[in-house]
Amino acid sequence: MFGQVQNSRAAKLRTGLILIVPTCVILAIINLYPFFYALYLSFHKYNLARVNVSPRFIGFGNYGAAFSDPRFINSVARTLTIVIAVVLIEFVMGFIMAFVLNSKLRGMDTIRKLSIAPVTVMPVVSALIWFYLFNHRYGLINWAIGLVGIPAQPWLTDPALATVSIVVADVWQWTPFIMLVMLAGLNALPEYVYEAAQIDGLSEWQQFRWVTLPLLMPVILIVVLLRLMEAFKLFDLPYVMTQGGPAGATETLSYYIYIQAFQFFEIGKAAAFAILMLILINIIGQIFVRRMYKEEQATSA
Repeated sequence: MFGQVQNSRAAKLRTGLILIVPTCVILAIINLYPFFYALYLSFHKYNLARVNVSPRFIGFGNYGAAFSDPRFINSVARTLTIVIAVVLIEFVMGFIMAFVLNSKLRGMDTIRKLSIAPVTVMPVVSALIWFYLFNHRYGLINWAIGLVGIPAQPWLTDPALATVSIVVADVWQWTPFIMLVMLAGLNALPEYVYEAAQIDGLSEWQQFRWVTLPLLMPVILIVVLLRLMEAFKLFDLPYVMTQGGPAGATETLSYYIYIQAFQFFEIGKAAAFAILMLILINIIGQIFVRRMYKEEQATSA
């Protein structure tokens, strides 16, 4: 009997491996090959326009060029500025929206369903929508502010306003995502904890400060980490709305990598810049993961 059980388990294991191995191989090819090829190119000087010239090994030359390139430094600074702005605003607004929509008021179910609509819009479509809304001459926003006597603003051609426009467009699309995750976290909180807090005489603010916030901290860290990682790759909005301008004011790191690869055809440099962006994202991710681990240890203790 024991031998039959062992044979049955072995047969199931073989069947599982047969089913999953092809998928793992395909995913490895799709994900790992581009990464290692980009890593290989990052150590070579390779211009796509020179089809007859093979990649030439230059070691860390492309990485050194990144730190001596003012435009690369500017793109990193612009990316960090936009990322900090959008993640901070989206988190605050999403957090507040989650608490409001978690109430039992009439009509909240309908509002919850409608509020996630921006997330379902493709980023390129969202960028086009906001491009026309911020149009200097025909945009709806300038028309609306004109009704109250404010002159038309050069939303997409002024450096400061162009950054604000990118931030507004990103906040519109991704705040509902944070709201949705936070709402799920709120619904998952145990009721008995609040019953015990009420018995102990805690006010609503004290319940939020000492009960809700600590219990939600893992969810908060996860959703902020996800948005940070995604915001670092911001490309669609600058590409469609401003083309990185004016004067590089909205030129994110992803957009500058695109310029290096498909306008200057410097594939080696673009690969090196992409690897540097990956390293930067991983450093930030590790910081959040360690903080999340500490929060879990504190909660379990």
